[in-house]
Amino acid sequence: MKTFQRFNSILLASVFALDSVAQTSVPASTTADRVVYEASFYAPFAPRTALDMVKQTPGFVLTTDDEESQRRGFAGAVGNVLVDGTRLSAKSQTLTDVLQRVPASEVVRIEILRGNAAAGDASGAAVLANVVRTRATGGGAWALGFELANAEEPAPNGWFGWGGRRGVTEYSLGGSTYALQRELPGERRDFDSDGAPTARRRDASPREFAEYALNGQAARPVGGGKLSVTAQAYFSRYHDDSTLLTTTLEGARLENELIPYTESDRVGEAGVTYTHALGGWDMEVAALATRKRHLSHVSSTHFGVTDVQDSRFTQLLQQDSGESIVRATFTRALAQGRFESGAELAVNTLDGASRVALDLGGGPFPILVPNANLAVRENRGEAFVSHAWTLDERWSLESRLAAEVSRLEFTGDTEQSVSLKFLKPRVQLTRRFGPHQVQLRAFRDVGQLDFTDFVSSVEVADEIVKGGNPDLKPQTAWALELDTDLRFPRAALRVRLFRHWLDDVADFLPVGPPGARVDAPGNIGGGSLRGVEISGRVPLDPVLPGGTLTASGTLQDAQARDPVTGERRLLSDFLRHQLKVELREDLVTAKLSWGLSFTGESAKTSYRLAERDTTRKSSSLDAFVETQAISGFKLRLTVLSILDAAEERDRRFFVPDRAGAPESFEVSARHPGHWWLLSLTGAF
Repeated sequence: MKTFQRFNSILLASVFALDSVAQTSVPASTTADRVVYEASFYAPFAPRTALDMVKQTPGFVLTTDDEESQRRGFAGAVGNVLVDGTRLSAKSQTLTDVLQRVPASEVVRIEILRGNAAAGDASGAAVLANVVRTRATGGGAWALGFELANAEEPAPNGWFGWGGRRGVTEYSLGGSTYALQRELPGERRDFDSDGAPTARRRDASPREFAEYALNGQAARPVGGGKLSVTAQAYFSRYHDDSTLLTTTLEGARLENELIPYTESDRVGEAGVTYTHALGGWDMEVAALATRKRHLSHVSSTHFGVTDVQDSRFTQLLQQDSGESIVRATFTRALAQGRFESGAELAVNTLDGASRVALDLGGGPFPILVPNANLAVRENRGEAFVSHAWTLDERWSLESRLAAEVSRLEFTGDTEQSVSLKFLKPRVQLTRRFGPHQVQLRAFRDVGQLDFTDFVSSVEVADEIVKGGNPDLKPQTAWALELDTDLRFPRAALRVRLFRHWLDDVADFLPVGPPGARVDAPGNIGGGSLRGVEISGRVPLDPVLPGGTLTASGTLQDAQARDPVTGERRLLSDFLRHQLKVELREDLVTAKLSWGLSFTGESAKTSYRLAERDTTRKSSSLDAFVETQAISGFKLRLTVLSILDAAEERDRRFFVPDRAGAPESFEVSARHPGHWWLLSLTGAF
C-alpha cells in the first residue's frame, strides 16, 4: 500500500508539473473526442516515417506485440493505430511494419481518437491514433546500418518503405532485415541447503540471429466500395553454441557440457478487406490467413572430468500452425451515436511433433514424452452488438455484448474434444472536462490460448520438462478500469487504474501420475490483479530549450493460490513494475538531437513443482545522438546498455516439492555488455 501511495504522490506532482509548463488554452483543433497534432508539431524531431511521428505523439503509447498476442481472434490482429481511418487485415505484420511504410512527408496530421470516436473498436483500446496522409503520388524512406556488440563482428541491419498512388490504386511496399552477433558469458554458483558453496560453473554462449521480412499492401475502388489486400513473408534463424564448465571451488574440472541450439521460423500471411456503404449502413468484411512453421534442434553432450563423452541428449521439434479468420461488421450512424453489429469465424490449428533421444554410449534410444506429438484444431465463432451514445456535450456511453463459442479437437498422444462458451459484456462511461476526459469501464475479458502450451517439450539447458496440457482453458476476468486523459498544448498525461477479478488463472500446474509429475501450463483457480499505468510527455523549456521528457510505467500486483503450497503468491512470470523514461533535446538550428533512455523492470518468478526460479533482466541506459547536417539524410549513433548491468537468476530447489524442505540453490549472472548501433536514414 505504501508503494501505491508513493506512486500517487508522484502522479500528483506530475500533474502540477504539466500545469506549470503548459498554457491553459487548448489547441484550436481539439474537440470532445479528437486531439489533432499537425505535421508541423513533429518538425523538430526530423521524422522520416509515420512511426517516428507516432512515437513522439504526447500521451500515446504503441501497443506492443506481446499485448496484441494476448487477445483472441481478430482483436489480436489489430493494434491501436489506424491509417486514414482504417487498418489492415494483418497479424504477423506489426505496427512497426505498417507505419514504417508511410513516409513522414505524406503525413498531414495525427489524430488522437477518444471517447465515442474510439468506441466499439475491435482492439478494445480506449485511445487510438489515426495517421492521416496526403494524396501524394509516391514517396518512401530507407535506413542502412549495423550493430557492433561484444562479439566484435558488425551485424548489418536495414529497412525500406515505399508508398503512393497510381490512378485510383494506393500501394505500399516494405522490407526489413535485422541481425545480431553477441556473446553472453556468465557464471553460476551452486550451494547446498545450508548455503555452503559446492561448485562453480562458467557459462559461454556466443549467439547469432538474423531475420528478413517483405510486406506490402494495395487498395482500389471495386464495385462501389474499396478493396484492400495485404501480404507478408517472414523468415528468421537463431543459433547459439553454449557451453557449461563445472569446477570445484578450487578450480578442478568436474564436468563439461556442450549445448548447441538452432531454431528457425517461416511465416506467410495474406489478408483482404472490403468496405462498402449499403443504404445507411457501412459494411466491412475482412479475411485473414496466417501460416507458420517452427523448427528447432538442440543437443546436450556431456563429458566428465576428461574429454571422453559419457552421454548425449537430442531433441528435434517441429510445429506447424495456422490461423484463418473471417469477420463482417455493419455500422450505422444514429442521431446521437453509432450502432454496430458483426460476427467472426476462426479456425486455429497446431500440429506439433517432437523426437527426443538419449545416447549413453550404446547408441541412441527414444524417450517418450507425453503430449509431445499432438495435433490441435479450434473452430471458434463470435457475434457482437455495440452502441455508442452521446448523451450531451460532456457525457457519452458505450455498451457492447459479445458471445463466443468454440470447440477444441485433440488428436495424437491425447484424443479428446473440449467445448467452450463465453459471454463478454462491456460498458464504458465517458465524461469530458474541456480538452480532458475521464472514462470508467467495466467488462469481461477472455485471454488468448497459446497452442504451444498444449504440446510438451524439453528445455535442455535448464533440465526442465515443459509438459503439454490439453485441459488448459483461457484465463478470464471481470474488470473495472478508470482511465484519465489530460491534454495540454504541448504536453499530455494518461493514467489508468485497474482492478481485475481473475478466473481460471493460467500458471504452472503439476500434471501426471504421482512420482512422475511434471510442470505444465494449467488453470489454478481464481485470482486478482490491480495496479496503475501512467504515460506522459512534458516539454522542458526553458530549463532545457528544445528538450522533452517522456515516461511510461506500470505498477501492479497479481496473486492467486499456489496449487503446491496452498499459499497466496504472485502469478508466475509476472512483472510488478516496468518503467521507461526518455530525455531528448532537439537543437533545430544546429540540426542536432541527442537523448538518453532508461528501461527497467522488476524481477519475475516461475513457480514450478519443485523449483522457484527468479530472473531479473538488466536495466538499460541507452544514449543516442543524431544529425541532419547532411541534406536529405539523418545519421544516428546509439550506444546501448551503458550501465552494463548483469542479468541475474536465482533457482531454488526443494524436496519432494516446494511444500517440502530446501535441497539446494543456484545463483547465476550473465553480462551482456554494451553495444553500438549506427544507422543512416534517407528518403526517396
